[in-house]
Amino acid sequence: MANAAQGLTGDTKRLLEIVKVMSKYKVMQGFDPDKLCEMLKELGPTFVKLGQLLSMHPEIIPMEYCRKLESLRTDASTLVTVQIREIISEEYGKPWNAVFERILPIPLGAASIAQVHEAILLDGTHVAVKIQRPDIYNKMERDVRLIKKALDIVKFKSINNVMNLCDCIDEMWLVAQDEMDFFREAENIRTIRRNNEGVQYVYCPKVYDELTTKNVLVMEYIGGFELNNTEEMLRQGYNVHEVCTKFINNYIKQFAEDRFFHADPHPGNIRVQDGRIVWLDLGMMGRLSEKDAELVTGCMRAIFSNDYLKFADNVLEICEHDPNMDKAAYYERMRAYLDKYRVISMAEMSSTVEIFADLYRIARDFEIKVPRSLTMFWRSLAIMEGTVSDLSPDTDLAAIIGKHLAAQSLVKGIAGSITKSISHRKLISGKPLSYTGHEQEPDEIIDETEDEEKPE
Repeated sequence: MANAAQGLTGDTKRLLEIVKVMSKYKVMQGFDPDKLCEMLKELGPTFVKLGQLLSMHPEIIPMEYCRKLESLRTDASTLVTVQIREIISEEYGKPWNAVFERILPIPLGAASIAQVHEAILLDGTHVAVKIQRPDIYNKMERDVRLIKKALDIVKFKSINNVMNLCDCIDEMWLVAQDEMDFFREAENIRTIRRNNEGVQYVYCPKVYDELTTKNVLVMEYIGGFELNNTEEMLRQGYNVHEVCTKFINNYIKQFAEDRFFHADPHPGNIRVQDGRIVWLDLGMMGRLSEKDAELVTGCMRAIFSNDYLKFADNVLEICEHDPNMDKAAYYERMRAYLDKYRVISMAEMSSTVEIFADLYRIARDFEIKVPRSLTMFWRSLAIMEGTVSDLSPDTDLAAIIGKHLAAQSLVKGIAGSITKSISHRKLISGKPLSYTGHEQEPDEIIDETEDEEKPE
C-alpha cells in the first residue's frame, strides 16, 4: 500500500487529499456556515480565497454564510521572518538587507495570496512591503483544476441550490490571477492616483517602481486608522457623517466618471489619515466600458423614475440572454420589482443587498447572464452600503446617488432644485476632511527590532 501511494503523481495525491477532507466534512449532507469555513481553511490558500469570494456574494448566498466567511479575510496563516527575507532576496538577486534597513516581523495584514509588512529602506524611508506567498500561482492553478474533479466525484454542485461552485471557482481564479500580478496592482494604484489628483479628501499610496517586482510590491507606508474605527475617528475630531458621505461620493466618481472602481471596499481596505480617505489593496478592481457605464446609469435613472420598461430593456442590453425568452413574463417581473423598490430614501427601503438579491433571482429565473464587471459593481456597492450603515445609519446612500445623477443631468424632473444647485464637480472634489487630531510620526510607530548585519 505504501509503495502504491509512493507511485501516485502529485496531482493524484492532492486530489485524494481534497476528496478526503470533503468526505471528512460530509459535504453530501450539506453545509452550515461553520462547517464550510473550517473545511476551506483545512484545504488551504486556494480554498480560503474561494471562501473570501463567497463572502462577497450576499446577493446569491445566505447572509449567515457571508458573515462567517468574512473571517477568512483576516484568518490566514502568516509567513515567518526567514521566509520573508528569502523571498525578497530571491526577487532582488541580493541580500534583503542590501535594500531594507529593517522589516518588522509582525505583518500589517495576511491574506491567502500575500501579506504586508512595515519596513524601513536604507535611506530611512518608511514603506509597506507586500510579499507574495511562495509558488502560490502554481499551487492555486493546480487546486482549481482538482477541486472541479473532486466536486464531480462527490456529486456536489451548489450551496443551498443557489450558487454553482464551479462557476464561483472560475470567477475566483480570474480574480486571484489579477491579484497575483503585482505589476498590475502597481498600475491600478497609479491609475487611482491620477483619477483623484483633484480630489483633496482622497489619497492612494505611491508605488516605488524600482523596488517592485511581480511578487514584491513596495509602497508608501500609510498610518491612520481603518474606516470603521469610529472611536479613533471621533477622538481625532472627524465628523463621521462627513467621512461617510465623501467616501460614497468618491466611490460613485470611480464608477460613474472614471469607470474604474475598487471592487472590495470593506473597512480593512480603507483608512483615514490627515484629513483624507486612503484607498488600499487595489489588486481587485472593477472596469466598465463606456457603453456599460451609460447603461447602468440608465438603469439607475429608470429606478428613480420608476420606468420599469426602460430598466428591463437596459438590463437585457447589458446582459447575455435568450432572445426567445418569455418577454411578457420578464417585463411583468420587472414591473413588480420596481414597484417594490420605488422609494428613494434608504430609511424607507430595504438594503441594496436584498435589492440585488431579488434582481439576481429574476436573472436566474430567465437565464440572464450578468457580466462579471456588473457583478463586481453591485457586490462592491453592497459592501460599501454595509460599511456606511454600520458607521452612520442616517447617511442616505440613495439620496447621495440621486444627487450625483441629478448633477450629471441624468435624472430629469426628479430632483428639480438639486439639479440647479449642485454641480457634479463639487460633489466629487471638495476640501479635505475636517478634523482636529494629529498623526503619530513614523518613528513613533516603528517598534525596536534586533540589529541586522548589513552587507559590506
